[in-house]
Amino acid sequence: MSIVIMKEVSFKFMKYSLIGCISTLVYFLSVYLLVESLHHDPVYASALSFIFMTIISYLLNRKYTFKSTFSTKTLLRFLVVSTIGFILNFIIMYVIVRVCALPYVIGELITTLIIPVINFTLNNYWAFK
Repeated sequence: MSIVIMKEVSFKFMKYSLIGCISTLVYFLSVYLLVESLHHDPVYASALSFIFMTIISYLLNRKYTFKSTFSTKTLLRFLVVSTIGFILNFIIMYVIVRVCALPYVIGELITTLIIPVINFTLNNYWAFK
């Protein structure tokens, strides 16, 4: 891989990471507002917030990270990648906490290091290709 391509991919990953941080803030703010202000059940608030976060993440990444136009194909692929990330998160957390009996914080650290890289790679080379 040439240095120019590596720099381009690195810059994309930085934008992807920033949007990930924004999306995470949107998620936590949404959960908080739904539970504390609107008195929704936390489980349902979490699910609704995850959906809202995924939509925001798609729109921001489509426009700023991958500079793509809207298409049903990219949206569906993005949703597949998000689902893969969600399932990986569950599996990793389950193995760390239930199988290895380690503190959940270790699982959070591992998922934070692994899943964004996998999701970015799938989005960059498949969903928004």
